[in-house]
Amino acid sequence: MATRKASVKRKATRVLNRAETPVQAEEIIEELRKEIAPKAEAHPGENVPGITYGGTKKGYTYQDLVKMFPVVTFTPERTVGLTFQGVRVQALGGTEMHVPSCFKKIYDDSRRRQMEAQGLTIDRGYITTVALGAGALPDEK
Repeated sequence: MATRKASVKRKATRVLNRAETPVQAEEIIEELRKEIAPKAEAHPGENVPGITYGGTKKGYTYQDLVKMFPVVTFTPERTVGLTFQGVRVQALGGTEMHVPSCFKKIYDDSRRRQMEAQGLTIDRGYITTVALGAGALPDEK
């Protein structure tokens, strides 16, 4: 933060030395204010997760994710650990869960990749096998 302040101060001094009239100096000062104003507002007073403060990044908590994503209910078919932005939940197979939707999406993606690895695809809600190699049926025309 101090480095940015010093940098802006050096730039202001350099540019103001080039001004030939007080009107030009006022115009330069106004331009500098406009340039630094959005950057000053970019640092919220609240400790927002994911933003770096003084070289340290604030991590997410489960409560942050509850605020950011709608809570959904689902029952996983298998037990698996789910991690999003460093927050981990354990999905227990056959146990109904109420979690932020980001965890449900991770579970669904994991399940889809597992099924594709087994040669299965999900098409419009139906599970179908993928014909591999020789003996596949030709496309209907």
